[in-house]
Amino acid sequence: MTDARQPTLSAAMLILAQIDLSNADLALFDEYESTVLALLEKYGARIEDRLRSADDRAEVHLLYFPNAGSLAAFRNDPIRASAQDIWERSGASSSLTEVARLK
Repeated sequence: MTDARQPTLSAAMLILAQIDLSNADLALFDEYESTVLALLEKYGARIEDRLRSADDRAEVHLLYFPNAGSLAAFRNDPIRASAQDIWERSGASSSLTEVARLK
């Protein structure tokens, strides 16, 4: 029996990325985002929505991935990996949560 909470490799996924910018260098964060978000299309993924708080202290992304394999490939992309230094120096932190649309 499989756990219904575990994504399958063929099921589309929505990922909510919650980003804490309260201690971030926004210029570095934006540089990282420019590099990494441009990679989504390569994996069949896209940004459904991207919002930043009025005080620049938080940002959220709703990301679509066609399956868990594409998410894993995106997370292991060598260009993304090479940008990790920028992410770390930016001071931003994030969490990812798989979400579903409510009917």
